[in-house]
Amino acid sequence: MFKDQLIDYDFIASGNFFTEAVSAAHRYIDPPSTYIRYANEHRHDRLLCVISGSCKFDMFNDKPIIAKNGSVIYIPYNIAYRTEWIGDERGELYSINYIMKDTDGHQITLCPEIYMFEGCDMYITKGLFTDCCYTFTQEKFGYRLKCKYTMLKILLSIANTQSKISHSKIGKAIQYIEANYLEDISINELARMCNLGECMFRRCFKTETGTSPLKYRNRLRINKAYEMLSTEGCSVAEAMETTGFYDASYFNKTFKSYIGKSPSECKNSRRNI
Repeated sequence: MFKDQLIDYDFIASGNFFTEAVSAAHRYIDPPSTYIRYANEHRHDRLLCVISGSCKFDMFNDKPIIAKNGSVIYIPYNIAYRTEWIGDERGELYSINYIMKDTDGHQITLCPEIYMFEGCDMYITKGLFTDCCYTFTQEKFGYRLKCKYTMLKILLSIANTQSKISHSKIGKAIQYIEANYLEDISINELARMCNLGECMFRRCFKTETGTSPLKYRNRLRINKAYEMLSTEGCSVAEAMETTGFYDASYFNKTFKSYIGKSPSECKNSRRNI
């Protein structure tokens, strides 16, 4: 098992397990909405991909998890928990339910508690969740087998990402940036997380990612701004402020360098559609 991880990603990558009873759903939730599930109430584990909104997962202890846009959550079947959608934004999520068994036929879980995966490539993961849910609702020939195949691809994608992060000198910094990119982040703090001096941290970061920590964070912010403009219908000013940019000229320049279009063009494109 990777150091400091609750989940054995080597086990996932080995494929020494069986999955059954795979189902999927796409849901919208209007906050406030609260749901309580009791331990062993259902026999399936769940993988969730939060598309919009903010949801608090409370295991009735001192470790609640706040999942936001892009979060991928694992929930084992044998725990009690409560979910609460917070804020005013409408929630949207994809859910995949399944049962996992070892080679002796005993039901197993990936983790003893709710777990939020960090650093997932949402261009891959979100697409796979979408595909799985769409396939399940169509109920065409072989749809359950295809859903199982897609669910396993999600697990493998997560395991590959976590493996790279675990064996990276700057893995903890990448995880932190991707979880907190809307906040101000100190290079010195990131370097300390990785037990590196600032100069060495910057060199390692550039070597492994091909860019600087600031540009890496800005890419995540711009992706969020693009999503807000193209799907949520917010104004350019709202997208700029929400994603931590305070200079309109710098925001427009940075946005266009990543997206290829200005924020106003993306906003107008949505209006025309």
